[in-house]
Amino acid sequence: MSQESYFVYQKKEQGICIIRCYAKESRILIPDTIEGMPVTELAPYAFAAQMEEEPENPGDFPCICGESLEELILPKSILRIGRYVFYNCWNFWHFSFYSNIAYIGSGSFTGCKKLSHLSLQEVEEQKPCLREVLEELNQTVKVFWQRERECAALFPAFFEEAVENTPARIIETHTHGVGIQYRNAFKNTRMNWKEYDRLFEVGKYNMERAESIYVTLYRLRYPVELEGEAREEYDFYLRNHIKEAAEVLSEQGEKALLFWMAEHFVETQRELELILQVVQQDIEAVSFLMDLGHNRFYHKKDGTKKEKRGFSL
Repeated sequence: MSQESYFVYQKKEQGICIIRCYAKESRILIPDTIEGMPVTELAPYAFAAQMEEEPENPGDFPCICGESLEELILPKSILRIGRYVFYNCWNFWHFSFYSNIAYIGSGSFTGCKKLSHLSLQEVEEQKPCLREVLEELNQTVKVFWQRERECAALFPAFFEEAVENTPARIIETHTHGVGIQYRNAFKNTRMNWKEYDRLFEVGKYNMERAESIYVTLYRLRYPVELEGEAREEYDFYLRNHIKEAAEVLSEQGEKALLFWMAEHFVETQRELELILQVVQQDIEAVSFLMDLGHNRFYHKKDGTKKEKRGFSL
């Protein structure tokens, strides 16, 4: 038993089923084995604020459930997630899991409005569960996963509205936002990158600016199956919104991605000046960008210096 966390669990034929978790911190790492048996399941309501029969706490740590859960890391051995397992975990924002989860119970992510970061490890020759997770989350979600190489993608938000059809006396559900189309960009449960990229032509006008910027940056930074025309469209969009992109990345503290964007997409001194205007209070960022500008715009190919034209901040 770890000194930082412990569990109430049930032994089943297939392995260990986690019923409750108790820990010092809100970031929980589920072990892959307990008592030599694989941990294969999270019980229904395991992290919900309340369950029908609350087990006795066998130690002194608080139960990590409801609003106290913030991050959860699952092992590869987990194959089943019970219904309403994260019911009303309002502060749950980061979920790390493997793609071989075979069963996800109904309402598992109900009330998880802050769940915005998914870290996925793909398991070869197994049916991926990513689409099933995304379909339960209507907010903006960033997905980071390990495949043959590192990859990332953003799925925009959508919302559903109940509208009464008075003559028919029925309630109709109307869906708004392109997020639902992006969640359908799968083929046989696997990402269909061609369809994902096709959606951007219209989607960029129907999502928040920050969402369109992240869609663009992630596809250019991690160009898995990114084809010529789609690459050109993302490239064109970023170059026409480079200052807005710098503003979004600066606000989100995405300094590494900001530096990558500057290195790969700043081609003119004017573009560099626009980014500098955004980050002028960040000493590290200003230093990086000034060095980039010095190397890119102030040296000729023969090694002699070009005429220096100062940056305007």
